[in-house]
Amino acid sequence: MNFTLTLAVSDLERTAAFYGELLELPIERFFPVPGHPPVLLLGQGDATVLFREIAAMEALHPALFQNLERHPRGVGVTLEFTVEALKPILKNIARRQLHTLYELEDDEFKRREVWLHDPDGYLVVLSEEPTEPA
Repeated sequence: MNFTLTLAVSDLERTAAFYGELLELPIERFFPVPGHPPVLLLGQGDATVLFREIAAMEALHPALFQNLERHPRGVGVTLEFTVEALKPILKNIARRQLHTLYELEDDEFKRREVWLHDPDGYLVVLSEEPTEPA
């Protein structure tokens, strides 16, 4: 089964920089239909997150999105990604002086996590895969 989640963002460039450059996740820009605004695609396994600018979503579906700005984005949404290594990502976060909610290191299960909010308020949890014994 494939799963696609579409999220509204205020600035596509800022979102691309956050997920692609800062978090080092595989983000792609594409145009779903010629002449339509670009969309960011972030795939991991059978799941895909699409990021669309709010203005573009409102233009395509005005009745559905006319009240989107009256409510905070991200409330109750957590995006969890598994990454190979947290160390370079944590360096990127520190270099940009971004706030992390917390870091978790569980020695028993060899699991590391970092929690932070993206520019639109979506909670992002990055988990480092445990290394296999040699």
